[in-house]
Amino acid sequence: MPPNPDAPQGARSALRGRIVTMDAAGTVLDDGVVYLDGTTIAAVQPATASPPDGFDEVAVVPTRGTVYPGLIELHNHLPYDVLPLWQVPRAFTNRSQWGGISDYHRLVTGPMTVLGEDPQLMPAVVRYVEAKALVNGTTTSQGIALFSNTGSRRMYRGVVRNVEQTGDPDLPQALSRISDVEATEAAKFLDRLRKPHRLLLHLAEGIDDAARAHFQALEIEPGQWAITDNLVGIHCTALSADDFQVLADHGGSMVWSPLSNLLLYGKTADIAAAKAAGVRIGLGSDWSVSGSKGLLGELKAAQLASQAAGSVFSDRELVAMATCDAAAILRWDQRLGSLQPGHYADLLVVAEADGDPYTRLVDARDTEIALVVIAGTARYGTTRLMKALASEADIEDAGPGVPADRALNLHDEAGDPLVAGLTLAEATDRLTRALQDLPRPSARRARRARRAGTSESNGDWRLALDEIQPTGAELRPRLPLPGTEGEPSGPTPPPRGFAVRTRDLAAVVLDRLTAARDAVFLKRLGAEIDLPEHYRTALVALLSKAHAHPHDPHAARPKGRKS
Repeated sequence: MPPNPDAPQGARSALRGRIVTMDAAGTVLDDGVVYLDGTTIAAVQPATASPPDGFDEVAVVPTRGTVYPGLIELHNHLPYDVLPLWQVPRAFTNRSQWGGISDYHRLVTGPMTVLGEDPQLMPAVVRYVEAKALVNGTTTSQGIALFSNTGSRRMYRGVVRNVEQTGDPDLPQALSRISDVEATEAAKFLDRLRKPHRLLLHLAEGIDDAARAHFQALEIEPGQWAITDNLVGIHCTALSADDFQVLADHGGSMVWSPLSNLLLYGKTADIAAAKAAGVRIGLGSDWSVSGSKGLLGELKAAQLASQAAGSVFSDRELVAMATCDAAAILRWDQRLGSLQPGHYADLLVVAEADGDPYTRLVDARDTEIALVVIAGTARYGTTRLMKALASEADIEDAGPGVPADRALNLHDEAGDPLVAGLTLAEATDRLTRALQDLPRPSARRARRARRAGTSESNGDWRLALDEIQPTGAELRPRLPLPGTEGEPSGPTPPPRGFAVRTRDLAAVVLDRLTAARDAVFLKRLGAEIDLPEHYRTALVALLSKAHAHPHDPHAARPKGRKS
């Protein structure tokens, strides 16, 4: 998204709290003020300092918490975040294995095909998952692709920043799809990497030789690799230490999604080897089907995975993956990722300001988020802070699953016309009913389509659901191994274009916005068979509202946690 068009020119505000800047010097102000001038940060300074010019009459709003840069997520399949956590039936070894099984079709592919083609449900999906991102502290994520039945595509642009359509020359857009030809022809793939866009692509997803072959195929000939600093490999779970060194030497980076990796494959990337090689790492929650509800939850999954691998990363390094390092991967670090004058005003406030400032964010439950600001506009937070920073006419209830004193501001006059005017409550109601109706005859969906004034099968736009409908764009390179006859390396893609049969579908419960207040999610997570018992027990405790406050010196900490 571009700078918020609704923000009045010259509108100013000031937020007081503990300020964790994530700048190069690691500046933390125990009691500071962030001064916002419209869409940007005017100053960051101690609370005792005189206000900057033009802010003498601006009331300072006490946050009573810790202020961070907004969280930047580098991997998510956003439309799927309406679905609950999948009870993964067994450990797999590569991506080709689980996408085609009947249980996955019944609970994931089938429901999403129905939602993605319905003219009333599609906007509801977009509204709901964007609200979910905000409730989890995310200010930037991968966007939602839309495509028409004539084949043209566009990207959804909403209040959460979209890495694939920024509308801002200071924030160069990244891509997460490449043409099928580029995905299977090494020379054309390398040519694409030489163009001025980052490519966020699934790479070596799995743990077997077939998954690793996708990386090995990037070696066009001995010593020549189809890797540049524009390649951002998502997952990289099959890479060896030598592979990570090659990736680093050619400027490549990676996106780590530890919970999804562990649920599907029983292990995650060799993060110790990645760090030793100097690979820059960002975080992504992947999707709610096999991952966290949002980036705040994924920080906890990453912390536990880091500890299990020998305490590879400090909490400060983990926070950097979701802020300044993520911005650097996108080449956005001159405008986002840290709290500095001249940067865009994307902020996250977590309740309370005690303890280690980085551990405070990693340990924070999603119900402890007090404020989310994007481009100077308050988008989610406590009613007190939202009323102080946003127009009351634009504020709506944040709905079930979040604390009662939270509110949202989804108003955007320049927003996508498919979604504009739809409240979270309306979206929630539509999706709840539709997901319960899945096993019933499709006539209900047809009636909804007629009421919306368009045909269910010939709507102007559909959600471009990753690897379900053919869109002419790939999410991963499938280059042939050197010396082969052009056959793509590694696993084949999952089947596309499943025929949706009502009798195959099951009623699905809409995934709730937060983990701390979702007993079904916590129970399922605690029963996932591919997670080590100590890991899932600790993760459930960290996410749960029943978990003792991490900064209470008398609180019992989960097994394996740092003291």
